Amino acid sequence: MGKEKKFRKITDIAAGLVFWHDRMQIRFDRWMTAVWAGIVSGAAGLITLHDNLQARFDRLVLICHYHLAKSIHENRKKLEGKKKSLMGHFAGAVLVAIAVVALFNHATGFEYSYNGRVLGYVRNQEDVLKILDLVSDELSKEYGSTIQIDKDNDITFKSVVIIDKDIDEVDTVLKRLTYMSDMEAEAYGIYIDGRFYAACESREAADAVLKKVQDQFLEDKDSIQYEKVGFKEDVEIKKYNTKLAYISSVNKAVKGILSGGNKEEVYTVKAGDTFYEICQKFDVTFEELKKNNPDIKEEALFPGDKLIMQKAVSALTVVTVEKSTFAEKVKYKTEYRDDDSMYEGDKKVIQKGVNGKRVVTARITRENGEIIEKDVLKTETIKKTVKKIVLRGTKPVPKTAPTGHLIIPVSGYSLSSEFGWRWGRMHEGIDLACPTGTTIRAADGGTVTRAGWYSGYGLCIDIDHGGGKMTRYGHCSVINVSVGEKVYQGQKIGEVGNTGNSYGSHCHFEVRINGSPVNPFDYL
Repeated sequence: MGKEKKFRKITDIAAGLVFWHDRMQIRFDRWMTAVWAGIVSGAAGLITLHDNLQARFDRLVLICHYHLAKSIHENRKKLEGKKKSLMGHFAGAVLVAIAVVALFNHATGFEYSYNGRVLGYVRNQEDVLKILDLVSDELSKEYGSTIQIDKDNDITFKSVVIIDKDIDEVDTVLKRLTYMSDMEAEAYGIYIDGRFYAACESREAADAVLKKVQDQFLEDKDSIQYEKVGFKEDVEIKKYNTKLAYISSVNKAVKGILSGGNKEEVYTVKAGDTFYEICQKFDVTFEELKKNNPDIKEEALFPGDKLIMQKAVSALTVVTVEKSTFAEKVKYKTEYRDDDSMYEGDKKVIQKGVNGKRVVTARITRENGEIIEKDVLKTETIKKTVKKIVLRGTKPVPKTAPTGHLIIPVSGYSLSSEFGWRWGRMHEGIDLACPTGTTIRAADGGTVTRAGWYSGYGLCIDIDHGGGKMTRYGHCSVINVSVGEKVYQGQKIGEVGNTGNSYGSHCHFEVRINGSPVNPFDYL
């Protein structure tokens, strides 16, 4: 009798469990129908609820399984039909749980952001995290500086329902991150006298920029010992946040600083200058030239006009103090001696000057390579100078009126070609061969009518002596007179050379009467 009560009790418990399971199943189905409308906003929380319910359910199933196994073992035949019913309900519950998990996994994902800026949606966080190193490399190449995205601080995720969202694949995530030029980044700014000039990726990069600017004005020589290298301006490096696109590479920052300053120069227009040549010389456009000089006339330039030019220079002034040893030329001195046998204005060198040489040790202060102060510490002469001695004429200059007779224009000559036919054509003068630099003197007083290049004569001088008489001096190396100048007989007018159609240093001397060439020897 006790056994029957015990068996009946176990049977009642098992039946109660089945009834409880069916009732829970019905309630669960109704609950699922009721909350589906709100599942879009509460899917993430539902997953947690499901996990808790699943854990409890699993524990309950284990307990039930234990009691059922024991009961079935004792009452195998009586409970054969009930066993099938219980297993069917259990399998149904497992299938429902799997379906719910699958539904949650399909309906939920992650919204990913960079420093609070939403970029898109992914199913798994790993789709973003696994490509951050690649993104950092691509950004570093594009912007010329080291860019590192911190996955713990820069990237954030939020669990959301993604049924109605566009899901980003890995390549889309890569594009979204690498094309963000306005991405926030930490930088180090270089400030010159309080004015911002460049943004660098790190303090080390900013220091490298300043070092490269200094190197532009330093020389790598064993003879130079730098005692001080610094900047004239107040230079600061400050940490701040900026856009990624504004961060410069080291080379770009150096270039910006070296051309970031302006220096005003005044240029005086010379004869023959054009707007084009001036703009090219100073590397400016005509519009820039006109902006700095609003009063200039586009039609013409005149010698002596003053033009204000803006020249790009370094924004930083590199100040160096160096102790340097170098060889230096010592300029010779010139001594003048009066000579009353020479005309006033005539000069003659009787001793050539020779420069000397010395070794100098000096402390030199420079600004951007230009010497602003030099303190000579020690000198050693290694070659003495030889002074130049020049005779200066004191004899009064004779009148420039022609005397009527001609003198030979050069001394120490040899006659290399006479007047007359030569090589099948007329040679209209005589050739007086002598070294280049030999003085050419006016054959008589008169007025210079030509002083410059003249066809095959090369550098040529013509003098009108009046009465239709004219002399010509060809192939000069130097001309000492100008057109319209009055000269006297024996005055130096040039030097012998080999210019034009010439085959050796000589003075081609012509005499013309009323424009026709005559033999010079008939008039000397």
